[in-house]
Amino acid sequence: MDRNEILKKAQAGNTGMDEREQQALGVSFGFGAILMVLLCVALTVWRLVCGRDAYDYVAIVFLYLAGTELHLYWRTRRKSAALMAAAYGLVSAANLAMFAVG
Repeated sequence: MDRNEILKKAQAGNTGMDEREQQALGVSFGFGAILMVLLCVALTVWRLVCGRDAYDYVAIVFLYLAGTELHLYWRTRRKSAALMAAAYGLVSAANLAMFAVG
């Protein structure tokens, strides 16, 4: 494969963003996730202080964690990431079930 072919293949899979822009997008998703988790934690604490349950917010956070670990497994094929994704998924499902039951 010559140099021009390699360059064309690399550009085809790039979706219009260079490497710096792709990295910035990944970091911005990380910051957004941190803010989402902090909001869910704050709302959970507020609900618990008011004497109510917070299963829905806990399910959101654990589903986010499951998705993160699942993506990590998809990229690295580390079995520990798959196990953590399954564990987080189960905790999220349990919280959703408890939320649905009331």
